[in-house]
Amino acid sequence: MLIVSAHGLVFDIYWVFLYAVVNMKIVLIHGYKASSKTNFFSWLTDQLKKQGHEVVCPDLPNPEAPDPDEWIKTLLEEVGPIDEDTVVVGHSIGGAMALRFLEASEMYSTPHACILISTPWMIKSELFRGFFLSELDFDVLMWKASKFVVIHSKDDPSIPFDHAQKYAEVLHAKLIEADGCGHFLGEQYPIILSTIEDCIKEPVVYAPGEGIADEYEGVE
Repeated sequence: MLIVSAHGLVFDIYWVFLYAVVNMKIVLIHGYKASSKTNFFSWLTDQLKKQGHEVVCPDLPNPEAPDPDEWIKTLLEEVGPIDEDTVVVGHSIGGAMALRFLEASEMYSTPHACILISTPWMIKSELFRGFFLSELDFDVLMWKASKFVVIHSKDDPSIPFDHAQKYAEVLHAKLIEADGCGHFLGEQYPIILSTIEDCIKEPVVYAPGEGIADEYEGVE
């Protein structure tokens, strides 16, 4: 039987694990001028904890003048190692940090999912320059999570929708187009909660050896 993976590749099934009843560690990463108590983070944390998930939402240092090195250090210290029962969610510049975090983290196994919300693509603002100084290797990064999802509202006044389309393309991510959510600075967004829930329930496909070139193909 064949199945299409989260990266758009077709595999023979070896194992398919369903996470419908598994409790996850969900890492929430806030953005500029934000904290674990602003925007939708308090509401989302409460909703996820009610479902039995562990939620880690660190207050990152100096959010009005964010330093990516300080943010990575804090995340690594407060989150610890991540594995297949981990979902990483980043909002705005926190989405860019989520990708840096995946690059830097100690992984026991591949995280279940990474969700980017209203995340800017390679912006040149001096304030955020440090987040984009070094280019991400998306050919490697796309394998740092079993699935990627990008959520973006068409009416976002801060980050144009084509930024989301670029992330969706390079990460082979599912793109969810929201309507009327702006930059997601409000207190409650059911679309974010339902996206996390759907990610947890969707199967992750493992196909050992797929994608590895067979050096002896054709040898009899």
